[in-house]
Amino acid sequence: MDPELRAAIEKIHTPAGWVHLATIGPDGSPHVAPMMMGLRDGVLLFSLTGKQKKRNLERDPRATVSLAQAGTLAHVIAWGSIEMRHDGEAHRLWSEMIKNAFGDSGYVDRKRPLSLEGTSLGVMTVTRHRAYGIE
Repeated sequence: MDPELRAAIEKIHTPAGWVHLATIGPDGSPHVAPMMMGLRDGVLLFSLTGKQKKRNLERDPRATVSLAQAGTLAHVIAWGSIEMRHDGEAHRLWSEMIKNAFGDSGYVDRKRPLSLEGTSLGVMTVTRHRAYGIE
């Protein structure tokens, strides 16, 4: 991941903060929803639970994420593709993301297996980005 992108995200995003993730709907229109996002080893991580969003990603993995700093115009937009994962490593990364956001006690309340029918870990590889107004 571009170091500028990583630094920009780290400045304005908190582990429990929400971002807006857009996928491509069946008719080509955008489907946008608030999501949890994590940052790890050059990729962006998402906890995906919505059926429509997951169907969209199965059909077309392209996605856009937007995050902004409250009260300012500072923001980051990243474009890329998302792979949905349910393997053991994906579960470890998902668990780490949930613990970072909600702590160990919050993780206990949210703990679940990953599956295509339930929660998936979305792993986004960023192909381009824009950061604006971030010192």
